[in-house]
Amino acid sequence: MIKNNQFKKGHIPWNKNQIIKTCLNCENKFGISKSRNLQKRGKYCSINCKKNYKYKLAKKFKINEDLAELIGIIVGDGCINKNYKRKDYRIQISGNQIEDKDYYDKYLPELIKKTLNINCKPYIGSNKAYIIQFQSEPFRIFLHNLGIKSPKAKTSNIPKIIKKNPLHLKSFIRGLADADFTLIFTKRKKGGPNYYPRIASQFASEILVKDLEKSLRDLGFTLNTKYNYKRKDKRGFTTITNFINLDGPINLNKWLKEIGFSNNRITTRYLVWKKIGYLKPKSTLQERKKIING
Repeated sequence: MIKNNQFKKGHIPWNKNQIIKTCLNCENKFGISKSRNLQKRGKYCSINCKKNYKYKLAKKFKINEDLAELIGIIVGDGCINKNYKRKDYRIQISGNQIEDKDYYDKYLPELIKKTLNINCKPYIGSNKAYIIQFQSEPFRIFLHNLGIKSPKAKTSNIPKIIKKNPLHLKSFIRGLADADFTLIFTKRKKGGPNYYPRIASQFASEILVKDLEKSLRDLGFTLNTKYNYKRKDKRGFTTITNFINLDGPINLNKWLKEIGFSNNRITTRYLVWKKIGYLKPKSTLQERKKIING
């Protein structure tokens, strides 16, 4: 005869040698057999707890300067792709295999390891882009809760929680700039050298550029913006983009002091300008390194 309460959740009455475990999600105690324990199973007391554990982990992420910088990089050059065969998501960050190589080989993997404890290495994709890819469902959910989700091109913005903290905001902008900004030098008169600095970028998201405009003005920068600009690409397709430019040495020096760059694609441009006073358009990374080390 079966006694009352003999069959309880997580309890097998005919298994007298149960091992008591603590559910990772709800932290309730439950029993499993020795064989399941040897198979490293029995982390959760139910299927629902197994499904919900990723949401618990997502809540543990706390914004700091490093994480804000990584989020800025993802907003700039990242995408969140769903793998329908594996039924999971991949976070992918892509850049130029020549200009961004130093940044992707060292700085970005170290930042991902520091913030997410994930090891990753860049590779060249089928489209010739230099790619870093990793999987973290809790982090993907965390990004989704911040409003960063796929497709993000026209809906990207600076998350509200990041805008509230000036240090986090500057870190986010640095990550975004390393991914999607450039530093160019323009002529001030016809036939003259390209010596006048401009920090520039363009985005499909009007919301993102408006967020950047307000944030940078609040930080004391002067800038120019152009919204919903239509232009035709080489294939003849019309695209709509939004520009943001910060002109002049005062803006550049203030940026380097308060925000900074971590990508050699940009820092080498500054170092050449600092050394010889100008930088020709369309210079390569190797050409710039040669001038700096020459």
